[in-house]
Amino acid sequence: MTRLAPEDFTYWFVRRAFRWSVVLQVLWRFDRPPSHDALMAVNARLAASPLNRRLITSPFPFSRPRWVHSEMEPDLLLDETTVESDAVERWAAREMYSAPLDPENGTSWRLRGAPTVDGGFVLSLTTLHLVADGKATVSAAADALGGRGADALSVRPQAHAGAADAGDSIRQIVAAAHGVVRATISTMRRDSTPPPPMRAPRPPMNVRAPAAAGPWAIVSVDVDVWRKVAEEHGGTSNSLFVAVISGLLRTSGYAPLGEPIKVGVPVSSRTADDEGGNATAGVSVYLIDEPAAGGDLGPIRRKCKAAFTALAAGRRPAMIHLLPLMWLLPTSLIVKAVSSGSGMPDAVASNLGAFTPELSELGGVPASGVAFRGIAQGVDPSQPYRFGEGVQSWLLEVGDQLTFSVAAFDESRFGDRPELHRLLTAELAAWGLPHRIW
Repeated sequence: MTRLAPEDFTYWFVRRAFRWSVVLQVLWRFDRPPSHDALMAVNARLAASPLNRRLITSPFPFSRPRWVHSEMEPDLLLDETTVESDAVERWAAREMYSAPLDPENGTSWRLRGAPTVDGGFVLSLTTLHLVADGKATVSAAADALGGRGADALSVRPQAHAGAADAGDSIRQIVAAAHGVVRATISTMRRDSTPPPPMRAPRPPMNVRAPAAAGPWAIVSVDVDVWRKVAEEHGGTSNSLFVAVISGLLRTSGYAPLGEPIKVGVPVSSRTADDEGGNATAGVSVYLIDEPAAGGDLGPIRRKCKAAFTALAAGRRPAMIHLLPLMWLLPTSLIVKAVSSGSGMPDAVASNLGAFTPELSELGGVPASGVAFRGIAQGVDPSQPYRFGEGVQSWLLEVGDQLTFSVAAFDESRFGDRPELHRLLTAELAAWGLPHRIW
């Protein structure tokens, strides 16, 4: 049976603890509408894909929920009203924040489109992060647009699920005990490792983000130009991405030069036969005097490379070994533990990588842009908990276009869309990067 894995725990936990649904979105813009038949065919292929699954919880204590293929096929939603050309991102944001997705009792994805006033078309695919991580979601979308039927989840409801659930309860207890031992050993071995730099304390997020609705931006850049600029400054496409996103924290005043910035960089660990929802590890890098827009990318590149090398060698924070234990602990205790520290990154730079051109064509109609992003639905503005801290960003490449989405969470530094767009424009201009903001 395919069950929730340690990598899925965060999204299961926030659902139980805060009633959040962490939702991912793939967004397409077209200069003319694809045919209705082509849209229906994509919807049908998504229904047969690994995205179309549901969770079955177990009555056994400590047994993890298991996935089965869902027999429900979500309806294709097509709006009759047109969207203003400069309001495409806001239309998509409303869909991302409101799509009614439920992994246990409803559907885990939705495809929705709308015509634009200039004769174009916008299409949104929303999915639950619990069901699939970013790379798996975009890959399923590429398969659906390319006419390929990706394999659905292979497991089905089983007659002897009760015995399997009981066995999983025992395995979880053993795994938790083993994890505690590994975490203890890991901590003892790293006593000589210097602690990460201290970051200045900040007011809680309900003070800095009272609306819990920070601004968004979607930016497209020519891939060759982006890579050329990265190389000219001694970096890679990824280190330039980290520099641009971290640079927003510097220029906004969130973290002036000299104050450490913690950057989270997700890394895919998915294998060919992995049917789990999430297969992503992550590394953290601390930037103190970087980045300076238009400067040397070498320091960021070296820090990222060192973090990736450590991850590949199996050197992980002790906390990672405790994930099996988290399934056994009361939710209230976990909330207290995770909210007592300052471990959340100031910025997250998630580079999904390059995808085949099939992702940007639907029924013979080419897309003028493809973007990816994510958010948590159901955040209570009065509570201090948020899906992010400073900024988060998601990047993908399709054909000759590189596009990244930016979510700004600290409303005291990024008050509205025009301000975020102004800061992004200045940052990209300093790197010599012509661009287009959606």
